[in-house]
Amino acid sequence: MKKTRLNRQQGQATELTGTATTGQPFKEGELAFPEIVAVAAAKEKLLLHIREMEELYKVLHKRVQELDKARREHQDMFLAAMETLARTLKAKDGYTRGHSERVSGYAVRLASRLGLEKDTVEKLRLAASLHDLGKIGIHDTILNKATPLTAAEFALIKQHPDIGARILQPMAPLKELLPWIRHHHERYDGMGYPDGLRGEAIPLGARIIAMADSFDAMTSDRPYRRALPLKAALEQIRQGAGTQFDPQLAFTWLELYPPDLQPQVDTG
Repeated sequence: MKKTRLNRQQGQATELTGTATTGQPFKEGELAFPEIVAVAAAKEKLLLHIREMEELYKVLHKRVQELDKARREHQDMFLAAMETLARTLKAKDGYTRGHSERVSGYAVRLASRLGLEKDTVEKLRLAASLHDLGKIGIHDTILNKATPLTAAEFALIKQHPDIGARILQPMAPLKELLPWIRHHHERYDGMGYPDGLRGEAIPLGARIIAMADSFDAMTSDRPYRRALPLKAALEQIRQGAGTQFDPQLAFTWLELYPPDLQPQVDTG
């Protein structure tokens, strides 16, 4: 019986290795029967592991799809909330109606000209549309005043960048945008507000929004003054390069307009 079993095992070894079991020692590269069994077991274990990995991949892929769907739904809700805030401000301040949209468009145009990444441009679009959100905390009589503001009234207006940043602070997706909103009234020469930042200490997003915001203010009618002609506004931008505005952004802005509208640069 033992001899018959041994013969059967040797026959299986011959089938697996293609080598006749003649009783002679195996040549180099040939496997003994125990090694053949071990290889077969390892192969089966590997195949089982691969199948387990495939199942795990399917589960993970499904989970990623679910998370992506939830992210999109959350983003839609978030954007709807932002739109509600923007509409609230528009209802409160007549000047803001149209202003935020124009500033957003100008900021996107300048950022695109600078070659910023698409994701950054889209963040700028949102930040610029919300840059004056803090005016919700300013009384209507000041926002809609038909005459120039007093020093005390202007001091209240100067609080709106900080108010806006604090309103948006609890919203995690806006964390990167908060400095842009808080500092959009800083000046390149350090004479702006609320923190008197100077030069490149001012976040780039805030410098871009400041340029767009100022240009729209220059070219829009206000109750107490008429809009500047386009060429005059561009001259104001040129004169403000290095003082009110980042000079690189100022001259990049001028390049967006036809040469006949661009102010002449004094070369000395």
